[in-house]
Amino acid sequence: MVSATLSFSILSIIVAYRRLFYLAAEMPHVSFLAVTIGILVSYYIARGMEIPISIAIGLALVYVVGYMIHKRIEPSIATSIFVGSATSLSVIAAYFVLTRIPVAYSITSLIIGDPLLVGFSDILACIIILIITLTAFVLTYHEQASIGLDEVAVRIAGVDTRIYNFIAYTLLGLNTVGMLKIAGYIMEHVFILMPPAIAFALSKSYKGAVYSAVLSGIFSSLLGLHLSIVFNLAPSGTAGLIMLLLYVGILVVRKV
Repeated sequence: MVSATLSFSILSIIVAYRRLFYLAAEMPHVSFLAVTIGILVSYYIARGMEIPISIAIGLALVYVVGYMIHKRIEPSIATSIFVGSATSLSVIAAYFVLTRIPVAYSITSLIIGDPLLVGFSDILACIIILIITLTAFVLTYHEQASIGLDEVAVRIAGVDTRIYNFIAYTLLGLNTVGMLKIAGYIMEHVFILMPPAIAFALSKSYKGAVYSAVLSGIFSSLLGLHLSIVFNLAPSGTAGLIMLLLYVGILVVRKV
């Protein structure tokens, strides 16, 4: 769970500086569809390849949204259309899997998330995604921040912003699909959107925001996991609640 939270915290900084909140908030819908179809495809075509198939489908879907935005379609309209269709298709796909395919498939684990029940392949996927996310962040965070502040000026300077858009969309797809079983469909919103809120409430510098987001994410996940074991609670939900309490506490202290 720590690796998932750390990866989400790093991703959340890119989301915040690139102002991709509208897309990040809708990605869990896409990830649920991708994982459901991945289970279906892996059963009929490639047994044991559920995770890579799901990630490939999720990336393809997020690239479609990115292409629509690139073609100057209003982002809110593009995401609304896509989420509507993705949600409908995910319900159909989930029903088909539950009623037609004899595989161990728990909708509860996908919706709520449970890091205590994930397998070795899920843990390995999380570690790989974390490494990719961290590497991409270290290599591109200056450019991502600059594009978020003034994309036109960056283009005038000769930078091909399409590359960095591609990286941002790829990281969104990788994290939301690859971490779905751990974070859960519901709590992915929190793990992506809360760390930057905490970071910007604490820090005024870019580096300070990165450190604050990462540390708050790790602290929340570790404490949430401990409390969930002690009190028999949902780990991801407990961690999300701790993030919320941290944010509220910071606002109260700042006003005092």
